[in-house]
Amino acid sequence: MRALDWAADEAARHGRPLRIVHASVWERFEGATLTEDFPEGATEAAALQEIITDAEARARQRRPEVRVHAEVLPGEPIDVLRHAAGDSFALVVGRRGHSALMRHLSTGSTVSGVAERAWCPIVVVGDSAPGRPSGTRQVILGVAEGTQAGDAQVAFALHEAQARGCDLVAVHARSRQETRQDPPGLGSSPGAHALLSAAVPDRAARESGVVVHRQVIDGPAHHALPQAAQHADLLVLGVRHRHGMIHRGLRPTHHAALRHSPCPIALVGAPWPPRRPEASDVE
Repeated sequence: MRALDWAADEAARHGRPLRIVHASVWERFEGATLTEDFPEGATEAAALQEIITDAEARARQRRPEVRVHAEVLPGEPIDVLRHAAGDSFALVVGRRGHSALMRHLSTGSTVSGVAERAWCPIVVVGDSAPGRPSGTRQVILGVAEGTQAGDAQVAFALHEAQARGCDLVAVHARSRQETRQDPPGLGSSPGAHALLSAAVPDRAARESGVVVHRQVIDGPAHHALPQAAQHADLLVLGVRHRHGMIHRGLRPTHHAALRHSPCPIALVGAPWPPRRPEASDVE
């Protein structure tokens, strides 16, 4: 329900419609037959409809200004969500506490499976995510080696900060190797600061109207980024895509953030904004 609330708020924030999808394996393989021949089928179909009807009513009550459409689609959740999202503005999914999350992150799980196949940014909202944005009002952008201005995750993070009217904090976690390469007596690595400036240049900040802070943290990214996001509205991380698919899967940094970040996490890799302007739903 927190994911649903977050998606409704996001749709209102960006002036976009909200499409709510419930994937049903039962509906795909047994729905039509059982509904026709057995009372249990009708009961199951009614239960599915109740789930989606309640979700739609909740979203409408929370954000009356948002156009909402809800439906049950037959099929495996990963396939249904990936195809339903298309090249939408974003795909929002929920996850439960740490023990359930570990199951979700296993091979074939919904969260990791959708994240590795989605054609649009995927936002994961956990049970611990605040119901409303925090008072700190920050969007955190994790900047790794190779991140460039204009990359999808940078554009998405700037857009989210702009929509919220809050600051963007670009964070780079320095590895031990980077620290060993620092010239003596210079403190934080000039290379790390240059990396942050290249990823989110002053020009991009001015054009978006977003105040950008750049922060270098010593330590592994899978520890530093969740810590940096303790009081943030959103943590944005990049993923490597090749032909619309994540290359080499999610890294330990992504898994650590999904386990430990107290705020929603956006995994961005496919081209953004969406290439087709008409495909603008928040799923």
